Amino acid sequence: MLAPLSFRPSPARAALHAHLMQHAAGYPNDELLAHLIAGWTLGDGMLPADFGLGPARFAALIAQHFPRLMWQPRSDLSQTPTLHPEFEDLVRFIDGEADAEVAGAAEVAQIVATACMGDDHLWQDLGLPSRRELSQLIALNFPALALANNRDMKWKKFLYRELCQREGIFVCASPSCEACTDYATCFGPEV
Repeated sequence: MLAPLSFRPSPARAALHAHLMQHAAGYPNDELLAHLIAGWTLGDGMLPADFGLGPARFAALIAQHFPRLMWQPRSDLSQTPTLHPEFEDLVRFIDGEADAEVAGAAEVAQIVATACMGDDHLWQDLGLPSRRELSQLIALNFPALALANNRDMKWKKFLYRELCQREGIFVCASPSCEACTDYATCFGPEV
């Protein structure tokens, strides 16, 4: 169960989430996936109808986490995001950090990488109600990444920074983040 929200979600989001949780299988990712589905259904975020998994993989994810749910998203209700050249590298990087013991973690890696193609904060591109759910999604599915982000950097910026560092690409000309002019943008509370 997630920690209490510091705000009240819309009645429609709350009702959709509650309905999905009535059909949940009992896996740790059920609640977070219910947030993703509720957000998508309400038009939040930028994920395509299959969350970037492809129809068969998406259907298998839904069947695993919500086995009694009879629902199929209409693909005509969402756009297909433009995948940037680094997309496959990002998928491999995030998937390599997935906790193999957590059901759905590999699919969540693909979903997160797909949402990274959006223009907003990652939690917004995922259609989550707040950054809190994103932090819990990362902690559950990618615990080493959650521990590595010990300065509360925005998740999309953090993932790209980690990917670039692992590839030997250092985009910040400053010798340290503390001296970087974008420090306030990258660290601190979500606005």
